[in-house]
Amino acid sequence: MRQPSPETPLPHAIEVISTSPGRPLAERIRIRENERAPLAPTQVRIGMLAMNILPADLLQMDGQYGHQPELPYVPGHEGVAVVLETGNEVADLQAGERVLPIGVFGVWSDELVVQRRSLVPVPSHAPVLQQAMLAANPATAWVLLQHQVTLQPGQWVIQNAANSAVGQCTRQLALHLGIPLINVVRRPEAVAAEEGGHWLVDDGQDPDVLQESVRQITQGEPVVLGLDAIGGKASRALAASLSPQGRLVLYGLLSGDPCSISAHDLIFRNVHVQGFWLANWFSNPDNRQKAKTVYPALMALAAQNVLRMNVEKVYELSDVLEAIAHSAQAGRQGKVLLTGAHFQSQQT
Repeated sequence: MRQPSPETPLPHAIEVISTSPGRPLAERIRIRENERAPLAPTQVRIGMLAMNILPADLLQMDGQYGHQPELPYVPGHEGVAVVLETGNEVADLQAGERVLPIGVFGVWSDELVVQRRSLVPVPSHAPVLQQAMLAANPATAWVLLQHQVTLQPGQWVIQNAANSAVGQCTRQLALHLGIPLINVVRRPEAVAAEEGGHWLVDDGQDPDVLQESVRQITQGEPVVLGLDAIGGKASRALAASLSPQGRLVLYGLLSGDPCSISAHDLIFRNVHVQGFWLANWFSNPDNRQKAKTVYPALMALAAQNVLRMNVEKVYELSDVLEAIAHSAQAGRQGKVLLTGAHFQSQQT
């Protein structure tokens, strides 16, 4: 066990004090100092290295997420950390090892105290920023491709928001797995044709247009899975492009509009529609064995450079207002990340 010295500055954390979107962000979040509490026997003190800014974090700050914690709260669902100190019953982790906090909320902090069971060790030689983005978007893409339908050879998958972080991961995984994929984006400049799959520029307003474009690409082969990050009218267009008995999985709320599906597709073509939330999938006891395989598979693929996500800019925790504003901008070419007080200790 290694304890912080008395001279070590107190860690800071971001604190949300209001989720009223009408108020300026500067009035809704603040930076606070945290005292270091003693560890229980099975606890671990970790120092956050880098933290991802997810759409879920921004929705939660505006009071629009599926789970809203009581105010005030520390945001953040994803990041990578280094072990600082272990409780006296933790024998399999040492100070200096890197870990992913899985299912841990409130990671926008310099330091956290978590239970050992919530930490997954990761290689200490791998790129820190890539590891900070491993837990949410790649896992979502992996589960969507591997555990929603059983894909047979020649069956296609279609996704909208293909230039998003989940979309990028889906492209990379589909290419690796040999899954034929159609990528739909709303702007020509969002096309990244060199990154795998077939690309379509479509605004989602006319289902017939998308359906015909998809038919020309697939030459009549079945499109059995649609991955919808947008909702609203885009859901209707994506559902129309699926084959009969196809499955549309809604996993995002980018449009902010209610999901719209044609009654014709539901009744006569028997298109299935379901929602997906990664946290619910992991917490479902029926998925326990499959869930154990997700992160080992992703870490192996990251080590093989199969998975690699774009980073547009990195901000220190103290610059969180600027980082959030940047993250909310349309047309970004990569993720916006935060770094904690221990980030520089891992830069060699």
